[in-house]
Amino acid sequence: MRFLMVLTAWVVFVGGLFGYTTWRDAKVPVGGTEARMARASEGAYSLEITPTFSLEEDPFALQTGSGSASPLELRLNGRLLPVPVESVRRGQPLKLDGIEGVVVGNNEIHLKASPPIGDAVLDHCVRIRVLEKGVALADVTVWGSRGALVSGTVAFTITEEEAEHAH
Repeated sequence: MRFLMVLTAWVVFVGGLFGYTTWRDAKVPVGGTEARMARASEGAYSLEITPTFSLEEDPFALQTGSGSASPLELRLNGRLLPVPVESVRRGQPLKLDGIEGVVVGNNEIHLKASPPIGDAVLDHCVRIRVLEKGVALADVTVWGSRGALVSGTVAFTITEEEAEHAH
């Protein structure tokens, strides 16, 4: 008798679960989603970076293969941007002209900078400005506390209207 009770409970439980998943999956559309390609914006974009500290290689960074990790990493929509690290000075804006890779829609800049170990007791920041023909589209300050890496993301949007007026 116990065996029949266990078997009945098992059939009800598994049957109910099977029925639910069948009902749930029937509501999912058959066609897949289409990936929409982002259209590149034709505007003349610049990037202005102003750190409050001198750059120094991160002594705790993982050393892989040849070469060392850069003390400043800047990415636009996941693509690494070339930055002349030797030109970056404390308190002085570094302007990068002719930034490519800005698309119509949502854009994202990721910054990771390494402050000096000697300044480990201080908070540090980097101001990032995205400019189009001298007009600021985004102006964000990314902070790092007490000697930690200054790391953050700046999001900005280019609308169709802005992209059409850019050229």
